[in-house]
Amino acid sequence: MSVASPDARIESASELADESRQALRDLILSLADSKRVLGLRYSDRMLGAPTLEAGIAASSMAQDEWGHARLTYALLGDFGDGPKALEHERPAAEYRSHPALDAGFESWSDFIACILLIDTALATQYGALADGRYTPALNRVQKMLDEERFHFQYAAGWVRKIASIDELRPELQTSLCRYMPQALQWLGDDAAAGTQRLTSEGLSAYDPTTLRQRFLAKVGPVLEEIGMADALDVSRGAEGFACGTALDWTGWNERTRRTGGELDEVTAARARGDKNRALLLD
Repeated sequence: MSVASPDARIESASELADESRQALRDLILSLADSKRVLGLRYSDRMLGAPTLEAGIAASSMAQDEWGHARLTYALLGDFGDGPKALEHERPAAEYRSHPALDAGFESWSDFIACILLIDTALATQYGALADGRYTPALNRVQKMLDEERFHFQYAAGWVRKIASIDELRPELQTSLCRYMPQALQWLGDDAAAGTQRLTSEGLSAYDPTTLRQRFLAKVGPVLEEIGMADALDVSRGAEGFACGTALDWTGWNERTRRTGGELDEVTAARARGDKNRALLLD
């Protein structure tokens, strides 16, 4: 194996040193699993949406997320993985999905807050991959980011609407407060060895602190507009938006991007498609 120069494009994972290849695989698997479970959670809101149109939008976004997951799993073929096995044959304990998705949504506000914060955090990390040196990611990610712009606009519109209704406003704020620290933490620990390797080698174009700044630059104006930025400890300063809440890295596992917990087996069975396994096509 030859290791590529620091400025060269990476056309294949085989060009990377073992530690860098492992760190990049861990990140891509976390993204793929998060998209898979995110699509599942979105699909749960197809029924019980406030309007027929909202239910149709939830269905459309669920399909988008499953498509994003499939494209991302396919990337892992470059690392020697079997994408079909990753999608359909792993136990729950091997899933690397975002910890915010371990539990389902309890309300429409949860669903909207998750799109605004968790989905946007994932899109921010996808953007860093697209801006990095790993060419296969660039080739696959751009269409996802185009679709994510619509998801963000959809969530921002609903956040404004819910925040304007006095009886629903507290519920929305609770949902946003639940997801904000999880969204920020998932973007990674600057001190973690694998994360530093991804950044220093240009596989992820931005370090975690910069990713959080880019994420807050996206969601901060919406939170400020609806008057909930203070409640989430988000403020606008001379260098842009920042969050004053300290993140606790105790027990942080950079490979799983978690401080604990795992996806339950019932949800994993749904994500794998166990009930319809006989109908799976090649």
